[in-house]
Amino acid sequence: MAYALESRDDAPRVLGLPEPWFHLLAGLALAPVFGLTPLLRLIGWFLGSLVHEMGHAGAAWLVGVPAVPALGMTAEAATMHGEQMLPLALGVWAAAGWAAWRVEHVALRGAWIGLLCVVYPALAFTSLREVVHLVSGHAFELMLGGLFLGRALSGGFSHAPGERTLYAVVGWYLIGRNLALTVGLFASDAARAEYASNGSFGIENDYLRLASETGWSLESLALLMSAAAVAVAPAVVGLWCWGQRRA
Repeated sequence: MAYALESRDDAPRVLGLPEPWFHLLAGLALAPVFGLTPLLRLIGWFLGSLVHEMGHAGAAWLVGVPAVPALGMTAEAATMHGEQMLPLALGVWAAAGWAAWRVEHVALRGAWIGLLCVVYPALAFTSLREVVHLVSGHAFELMLGGLFLGRALSGGFSHAPGERTLYAVVGWYLIGRNLALTVGLFASDAARAEYASNGSFGIENDYLRLASETGWSLESLALLMSAAAVAVAPAVVGLWCWGQRRA
Protein backbone atom coordinates (compact mmCIF):
# COMPACT_ATOMS: atom_id res chain seq x y z
CA MET A 1 0.00 0.00 0.00
CA ALA A 2 1.20 3.50 -0.79
CA TYR A 3 0.35 4.76 2.70
CA ALA A 4 2.79 2.26 4.22
CA LEU A 5 5.86 3.66 2.50
CA GLU A 6 6.80 5.85 5.48
CA SER A 7 6.15 3.31 8.23
CA ARG A 8 9.77 2.43 9.14
CA ASP A 9 11.28 3.79 12.34
CA ASP A 10 14.22 5.10 10.31
CA ALA A 11 11.98 7.07 7.94
CA PRO A 12 13.45 10.47 6.95
CA ARG A 13 12.77 13.42 9.23
CA VAL A 14 12.60 17.14 8.42
CA LEU A 15 13.10 19.71 11.20
CA GLY A 16 12.64 16.94 13.72
CA LEU A 17 9.32 15.78 12.26
CA PRO A 18 8.67 12.57 10.31
CA GLU A 19 8.65 13.56 6.65
CA PRO A 20 4.92 12.91 6.03
CA TRP A 21 3.89 15.11 8.95
CA PHE A 22 6.27 17.86 7.88
CA HIS A 23 4.74 18.07 4.40
CA LEU A 24 1.21 17.96 5.80
CA LEU A 25 1.93 20.81 8.25
CA ALA A 26 3.93 22.79 5.69
CA GLY A 27 0.96 22.63 3.34
CA LEU A 28 -1.35 23.84 6.09
CA ALA A 29 0.95 26.80 6.77
CA LEU A 30 1.29 27.68 3.07
CA ALA A 31 -2.33 27.21 1.96
CA PRO A 32 -3.33 30.79 2.92
CA VAL A 33 -0.92 32.06 0.24
CA PHE A 34 -3.88 31.94 -2.16
CA GLY A 35 -5.33 34.91 -0.32
CA LEU A 36 -2.28 37.18 -0.23
CA THR A 37 -2.69 39.11 -3.50
CA PRO A 38 -5.47 39.62 -6.07
CA LEU A 39 -3.60 37.44 -8.58
CA LEU A 40 -3.16 34.59 -6.09
CA ARG A 41 -6.80 34.90 -5.05
CA LEU A 42 -7.81 34.59 -8.70
CA ILE A 43 -5.59 31.52 -9.13
CA GLY A 44 -7.10 29.97 -6.01
CA TRP A 45 -10.62 30.79 -7.18
CA PHE A 46 -9.95 29.28 -10.61
CA LEU A 47 -8.50 26.10 -9.09
CA GLY A 48 -11.34 25.64 -6.62
CA SER A 49 -14.04 26.52 -9.14
CA LEU A 50 -12.62 24.13 -11.74
CA VAL A 51 -12.74 21.28 -9.23
CA HIS A 52 -16.21 22.37 -8.09
CA GLU A 53 -17.70 22.44 -11.59
CA MET A 54 -16.02 19.15 -12.49
CA GLY A 55 -17.87 17.66 -9.53
CA HIS A 56 -21.18 18.98 -10.83
CA ALA A 57 -20.48 17.79 -14.36
CA GLY A 58 -19.29 14.35 -13.28
CA ALA A 59 -22.34 13.77 -11.10
CA ALA A 60 -24.63 14.89 -13.93
CA TRP A 61 -23.10 12.52 -16.48
CA LEU A 62 -23.30 9.62 -14.00
CA VAL A 63 -27.10 9.96 -13.87
CA GLY A 64 -27.45 10.43 -17.62
CA VAL A 65 -27.52 14.22 -17.80
CA PRO A 66 -25.14 15.83 -20.34
CA ALA A 67 -23.26 18.69 -18.68
CA VAL A 68 -20.40 21.05 -19.45
CA PRO A 69 -18.50 23.22 -16.92
CA ALA A 70 -18.16 26.92 -17.75
CA LEU A 71 -15.71 29.35 -16.12
CA GLY A 72 -15.73 33.04 -16.99
CA MET A 73 -12.87 35.53 -16.88
CA THR A 74 -14.97 37.66 -14.51
CA ALA A 75 -14.65 35.02 -11.76
CA GLU A 76 -17.98 33.38 -12.50
CA ALA A 77 -18.51 29.64 -12.84
CA ALA A 78 -21.43 27.32 -13.55
CA THR A 79 -22.18 23.92 -15.04
CA MET A 80 -24.57 23.98 -17.95
CA HIS A 81 -26.68 20.84 -18.21
CA GLY A 82 -29.67 19.65 -20.17
CA GLU A 83 -32.43 17.13 -19.58
CA GLN A 84 -31.73 13.56 -18.54
CA MET A 85 -31.20 11.14 -21.42
CA LEU A 86 -32.70 7.84 -20.32
CA PRO A 87 -30.55 5.65 -22.64
CA LEU A 88 -27.42 7.31 -21.24
CA ALA A 89 -28.51 6.72 -17.65
CA LEU A 90 -29.37 3.09 -18.39
CA GLY A 91 -26.01 2.68 -20.13
CA VAL A 92 -24.15 4.01 -17.07
CA TRP A 93 -26.17 1.71 -14.83
CA ALA A 94 -25.41 -1.29 -17.05
CA ALA A 95 -21.69 -0.45 -17.18
CA ALA A 96 -21.55 -0.16 -13.39
CA GLY A 97 -23.36 -3.48 -13.07
CA TRP A 98 -20.90 -5.14 -15.46
CA ALA A 99 -17.95 -3.77 -13.44
CA ALA A 100 -19.53 -5.03 -10.21
CA TRP A 101 -20.11 -8.47 -11.74
CA ARG A 102 -16.41 -8.76 -12.52
CA VAL A 103 -15.42 -8.36 -8.85
CA GLU A 104 -13.83 -11.68 -7.89
CA HIS A 105 -14.82 -11.77 -4.22
CA VAL A 106 -18.31 -13.28 -4.18
CA ALA A 107 -19.63 -11.48 -1.08
CA LEU A 108 -18.24 -8.14 -2.22
CA ARG A 109 -19.67 -8.67 -5.70
CA GLY A 110 -23.11 -9.36 -4.25
CA ALA A 111 -22.93 -6.28 -2.02
CA TRP A 112 -22.00 -4.00 -4.93
CA ILE A 113 -24.71 -5.40 -7.17
CA GLY A 114 -27.26 -5.04 -4.39
CA LEU A 115 -26.25 -1.44 -3.82
CA LEU A 116 -26.46 -0.69 -7.52
CA CYS A 117 -29.95 -2.18 -7.72
CA VAL A 118 -31.18 0.06 -4.90
CA VAL A 119 -29.00 3.17 -4.81
CA TYR A 120 -28.56 4.01 -8.49
CA PRO A 121 -32.29 4.09 -9.35
CA ALA A 122 -32.96 6.16 -6.22
CA LEU A 123 -30.35 8.71 -7.24
CA ALA A 124 -30.87 8.71 -11.01
CA PHE A 125 -34.61 8.32 -11.46
CA THR A 126 -36.12 10.31 -8.58
CA SER A 127 -36.02 13.90 -7.35
CA LEU A 128 -32.83 13.01 -5.44
CA ARG A 129 -31.06 13.52 -8.76
CA GLU A 130 -31.23 17.29 -8.29
CA VAL A 131 -30.00 17.03 -4.69
CA VAL A 132 -27.00 14.98 -5.84
CA HIS A 133 -26.25 17.52 -8.55
CA LEU A 134 -26.38 20.47 -6.15
CA VAL A 135 -24.20 18.92 -3.46
CA SER A 136 -21.68 17.30 -5.82
CA GLY A 137 -19.59 20.43 -6.44
CA HIS A 138 -18.69 21.06 -2.81
CA ALA A 139 -18.50 17.31 -2.10
CA PHE A 140 -15.97 16.80 -4.89
CA GLU A 141 -13.84 19.65 -3.55
CA LEU A 142 -13.70 17.91 -0.17
CA MET A 143 -13.04 14.51 -1.72
CA LEU A 144 -10.21 15.79 -3.90
CA GLY A 145 -8.82 17.82 -0.99
CA GLY A 146 -8.70 14.64 1.08
CA LEU A 147 -7.08 12.71 -1.77
CA PHE A 148 -4.38 15.37 -2.06
CA LEU A 149 -3.67 15.25 1.68
CA GLY A 150 -3.32 11.49 1.34
CA ARG A 151 -0.85 11.92 -1.51
CA ALA A 152 1.16 14.34 0.59
CA LEU A 153 1.40 11.74 3.35
CA SER A 154 2.11 8.76 1.09
CA GLY A 155 4.68 10.45 -1.14
CA GLY A 156 2.75 11.25 -4.30
CA PHE A 157 4.14 9.91 -7.56
CA SER A 158 7.79 10.80 -7.07
CA HIS A 159 8.25 11.29 -3.29
CA ALA A 160 9.83 14.65 -4.16
CA PRO A 161 9.48 17.13 -1.27
CA GLY A 162 8.08 19.85 -3.51
CA GLU A 163 5.41 17.56 -4.94
CA ARG A 164 4.31 16.40 -1.49
CA THR A 165 4.09 19.90 -0.08
CA LEU A 166 2.19 21.13 -3.13
CA TYR A 167 -0.33 18.32 -2.72
CA ALA A 168 -0.81 19.38 0.89
CA VAL A 169 -1.17 23.07 -0.04
CA VAL A 170 -3.89 22.38 -2.59
CA GLY A 171 -5.62 19.82 -0.36
CA TRP A 172 -5.79 22.19 2.61
CA TYR A 173 -6.89 25.04 0.36
CA LEU A 174 -9.83 23.08 -1.09
CA ILE A 175 -10.97 21.97 2.36
CA GLY A 176 -10.35 25.39 3.93
CA ARG A 177 -12.28 27.38 1.34
CA ASN A 178 -15.29 25.13 1.86
CA LEU A 179 -15.06 25.42 5.62
CA ALA A 180 -14.73 29.21 5.46
CA LEU A 181 -17.88 29.38 3.31
CA THR A 182 -20.02 27.07 5.43
CA VAL A 183 -18.94 28.51 8.78
CA GLY A 184 -19.81 31.97 7.46
CA LEU A 185 -23.21 30.78 6.23
CA PHE A 186 -23.92 29.20 9.61
CA ALA A 187 -22.70 32.03 11.82
CA SER A 188 -23.05 35.33 9.95
CA ASP A 189 -26.07 37.23 8.63
CA ALA A 190 -23.73 39.32 6.50
CA ALA A 191 -22.17 36.21 4.94
CA ARG A 192 -25.61 34.79 4.15
CA ALA A 193 -26.69 38.07 2.56
CA GLU A 194 -23.54 38.24 0.42
CA TYR A 195 -23.95 34.60 -0.62
CA ALA A 196 -27.53 35.26 -1.68
CA SER A 197 -26.44 38.14 -3.91
CA ASN A 198 -23.37 36.80 -5.68
CA GLY A 199 -24.49 33.80 -7.75
CA SER A 200 -22.49 33.34 -10.94
CA PHE A 201 -24.22 34.30 -14.22
CA GLY A 202 -27.28 35.32 -12.22
CA ILE A 203 -27.87 31.73 -11.03
CA GLU A 204 -28.81 31.10 -7.40
CA ASN A 205 -25.96 29.54 -5.43
CA ASP A 206 -25.87 25.81 -4.65
CA TYR A 207 -26.68 25.85 -0.94
CA LEU A 208 -29.67 28.16 -1.43
CA ARG A 209 -31.08 25.87 -4.11
CA LEU A 210 -30.27 22.83 -1.97
CA ALA A 211 -32.13 24.36 0.97
CA SER A 212 -35.14 24.94 -1.27
CA GLU A 213 -34.95 21.43 -2.71
CA THR A 214 -34.63 19.62 0.65
CA GLY A 215 -36.64 21.91 2.91
CA TRP A 216 -33.66 22.33 5.23
CA SER A 217 -32.58 25.73 6.47
CA LEU A 218 -29.43 27.23 5.01
CA GLU A 219 -27.87 27.26 8.48
CA SER A 220 -28.53 23.53 8.96
CA LEU A 221 -26.98 22.67 5.62
CA ALA A 222 -23.98 24.86 6.41
CA LEU A 223 -23.50 23.15 9.78
CA LEU A 224 -23.68 19.70 8.17
CA MET A 225 -21.16 20.59 5.47
CA SER A 226 -18.89 22.25 8.04
CA ALA A 227 -18.82 18.95 9.94
CA ALA A 228 -18.01 17.11 6.70
CA ALA A 229 -15.13 19.48 5.94
CA VAL A 230 -13.71 19.15 9.46
CA ALA A 231 -13.88 15.35 9.22
CA VAL A 232 -11.83 15.05 6.01
CA ALA A 233 -8.31 15.51 7.41
CA PRO A 234 -8.79 13.20 10.45
CA ALA A 235 -10.26 10.54 8.16
CA VAL A 236 -7.27 10.76 5.79
CA VAL A 237 -4.74 10.67 8.62
CA GLY A 238 -6.59 7.74 10.21
CA LEU A 239 -6.43 5.76 6.95
CA TRP A 240 -2.74 6.54 6.62
CA CYS A 241 -2.01 5.39 10.18
CA TRP A 242 -4.04 2.23 9.57
CA GLY A 243 -1.95 1.58 6.48
CA GLN A 244 1.23 1.98 8.50
CA ARG A 245 0.11 -0.56 11.07
CA ARG A 246 -0.67 -3.07 8.31
CA ALA A 247 2.74 -2.65 6.67
